[in-house]
Amino acid sequence: MVRGQAKTTASKKSAATATKPPAAATVSPHPDSKVPPPTAPVEAIASCGSCGTRINDDSCTLQCDRCQAGQWKCIECLSLPVELYEKLFIPQCNLKWFCDKCDKLVMDGSDKAVISHSNASNHDNDDRIDKLVSVVEKLVEKSMGIEDKLRDKADQSMIAQLDARIKRLEDQFQEREQSLEMRLAVVDANVSRIVTERLREFEESKNYQQDATTVKQAVKEKLDEDKDIESRRNNIVIYRIPEKLSDAVEVRKESDGKFVEDLLESVFQIKVSDRDIRKMFRLGRPVEGSDAPRPLLVSFMKFEDKEHVMSNLRKLKQAEARFRGISMSHDLTPRQRNEVKMLLATAKKEHEETSSESAENFRFLVVGQGTKLRVIKIRKEQ
Repeated sequence: MVRGQAKTTASKKSAATATKPPAAATVSPHPDSKVPPPTAPVEAIASCGSCGTRINDDSCTLQCDRCQAGQWKCIECLSLPVELYEKLFIPQCNLKWFCDKCDKLVMDGSDKAVISHSNASNHDNDDRIDKLVSVVEKLVEKSMGIEDKLRDKADQSMIAQLDARIKRLEDQFQEREQSLEMRLAVVDANVSRIVTERLREFEESKNYQQDATTVKQAVKEKLDEDKDIESRRNNIVIYRIPEKLSDAVEVRKESDGKFVEDLLESVFQIKVSDRDIRKMFRLGRPVEGSDAPRPLLVSFMKFEDKEHVMSNLRKLKQAEARFRGISMSHDLTPRQRNEVKMLLATAKKEHEETSSESAENFRFLVVGQGTKLRVIKIRKEQ
């Protein structure tokens, strides 16, 4: 039993009625109590035995369950919370409160009946507490088990996502590594071929110093050319895209970007965003008074997107009307452009020599890449 905070059902009724000055002392609820109840009426106004506060209808007070000698104590002096005081009025509550004198007798073993009854009550309360603790422990264990399962499930999901992401990164890295090895092999082969040819020429030449310089210059030019080709690898050049006439650069860029996005999505089924395009700009300076739009260079982040577009150029023939006049080509180096011009000039000359039709009736196109360039002839639509 908690000392100074016990109250039985009968004493609770006394406490409830103690909000008014009592006309007579209450009778102890304990059948074994040997203290006879007082018979004389209490005419004086009751007050707290500690602080002397007068007891009225709104007071919260307790009276000793053992002696019921008329001494009252307010809950402020007992440091008793109002919530606990309210619970003392529940009929199932077996808590009691003793005054200092009776409390001493009980603690010294002078009131065996009270001790026995208190021990029995304590035993029942202990059993209830044990049961309650057992239920709470089971609930806690169940809650912890659920938390562990949820945490494990979340961890497994996160691990699976990380594994998938790592696998994708590994695949991309492996593809890029293989592509780089292939390009390096081509470069090494070209360098080896040039060096071998130049060395042979150098051995046959009488001017050692001049040939050595020529070899170095040729190797340097070839390496620079290969680097330039590699930097243009993901680029395409689009011709005849309408050019917005505005002094604001951002307005022109926004117009070009919107047209390219619509073209790629409508014709080539490629959905691109700003992250998929490395750069985009018009080639050359604007010519005042000219209505011809300048070519537009588009550089993709991924070579696969550029390759997909260039391998499906035939789809431009079935495109919307605003896209049919569009043509595309690879972004060539100055040396490659000169080679294309020479190929076109040679093809037109051969046509004029072997055919009676005018070359103006045909379109001459250069297809292929690298050393596999060739010219095809397409009759223009009448």
